[in-house]
Amino acid sequence: MEHVIVVVIAAVTGGGWLTSKFFNRLHELEGKIDRLPVEYVLKLDYIREMEKMNGAFNTINAKLDKLMEKFLKP
Repeated sequence: MEHVIVVVIAAVTGGGWLTSKFFNRLHELEGKIDRLPVEYVLKLDYIREMEKMNGAFNTINAKLDKLMEKFLKP
């Protein structure tokens, strides 16, 4: 009889732990879903902005190359 009580207590405790883990994970998932972007960007606008960034990076790289040439020339 004592073994049955111990097993029941262990099952209730384990079930409570498992349930709390499940609901904590579910709460984390809801938080991640809430942080998803609300506004979306058109593909053409995205491409246009990426091209602007690439142009800016190319300008920066060209300036850095000129500086490196200046410092490395004897």
